[in-house]
Amino acid sequence: MKRFLRSLHLKLMLSSMLVIAVIMAFSVYVLYRGHLEEQSQKASARIQEDLSRILSSQRPDPDDSVEFSAIAPEAIALKLDTLICRADGQLSWSSLHMPALIKSRNTLCQDLQTSLGGVDQDYFFERYTTRSGESYFIYRLRFTHNHGDIPTTYYVVMIDSTERYQAQTRAYLYRCIRQALLAYALLGALLLFTSFWSLSSLRTIANHLHDIREGKRHTLSSDYERELQPLTRSINQLLNNERQQTQRYQHALNDLAHSLKTRLALIQLTAEELKLKHAIDDNINEQVVTMDQIIQYQLRRAVTGHRRLAGKGTEPVPLIEKLLASLARIYRHKKLQTRFQFDDDVFFAGEQGDLMELMGNLLDNAFKFAISDIRVTVSGNHGLLRITVEDDGPGIHPDDSQQIFQRGRRANNSPGQGIGLAMVAEIVHSYNGEIRVDDSPLGGARFTVVFS
Repeated sequence: MKRFLRSLHLKLMLSSMLVIAVIMAFSVYVLYRGHLEEQSQKASARIQEDLSRILSSQRPDPDDSVEFSAIAPEAIALKLDTLICRADGQLSWSSLHMPALIKSRNTLCQDLQTSLGGVDQDYFFERYTTRSGESYFIYRLRFTHNHGDIPTTYYVVMIDSTERYQAQTRAYLYRCIRQALLAYALLGALLLFTSFWSLSSLRTIANHLHDIREGKRHTLSSDYERELQPLTRSINQLLNNERQQTQRYQHALNDLAHSLKTRLALIQLTAEELKLKHAIDDNINEQVVTMDQIIQYQLRRAVTGHRRLAGKGTEPVPLIEKLLASLARIYRHKKLQTRFQFDDDVFFAGEQGDLMELMGNLLDNAFKFAISDIRVTVSGNHGLLRITVEDDGPGIHPDDSQQIFQRGRRANNSPGQGIGLAMVAEIVHSYNGEIRVDDSPLGGARFTVVFS
């Protein structure tokens, strides 16, 4: 879910479709309410027409004992229930068709008088719903009829069921919903195309950044939309600053290498002039060559990075033996016992300088913290290379097992600057390897490096 929500295209689509859905739902509601009002007006007009026909069909006979009995039957609309009630709630005349109204014919005027008696208007029209849930359109007209000298108030009440109107309204609502869904789908497809087209510039920027990473381009083009130009200018400025910073690093390393080379040349010249013993002379020359190799490795590393240094590979056993011999001379005052176990035909598929830097830091830490015993194990199987460095020193607290690989962080009992193990971790990760630290059976720390 989080991966989908990180898509700018998806966010634009979802937000836009949500807004469109709200607008369409509101539009359907407005159309539906308008249609209800229109249906009510049509029902009111129809009832008024029927009422006009009733009142104009024939005037009632004042001498007739049964009031309004002379109304022509053809004046009554089909299935339109009509009542003429007196103000006291007595039924004067009726033409009923609905079974529910026929059943309550004798009390209908009284019921309507109770429900509508509070309305002091000569005529009104409304939709009325009974307690049983049945709904009707009711039109009422109040008029006065004289029987001799005594005026009598009558109510003409016309009742029509809303069932037919509700069916029409539901059909209209369903039609509006279908049309809205069709329009929603069409707008969604159009929005999908337009949003994909609108985001094409961002995809172009991503492609250009990929070309810059591959070295095919140096900067982003300025031929983008006005809204994206501040972004592209900032990225170009960042790239330019990065190139200048890299160039400064390269110059600094070049200067350092030049200075060290000069000093190394002086060491060789001094050794020749002093005509030292052959063994010592060989030792000095060996260290000078090693220092020169380290300098060349660091220069290539600064220029190209770890991933581009991998070449033909190297055999780890001779290199580790050489490092153990050198460190044994440096820490000869500690009289440490070193054990080196290795499998035949083990191979490191990487740069020799990387392995030297890695093992140099691990072994130097082991010699520095060991009390009397150091063990190094190198094993390999089916392309897997495993290197283990153990000592019998104070070990590493579990709380420090992760932070010691961060640059500038070190264990609480360490006098170092927190750089060596960080370099080791960077080299291991550059080869997609794994490094971990735990307790050694010797009593100290055990570092395990695995390359697959």
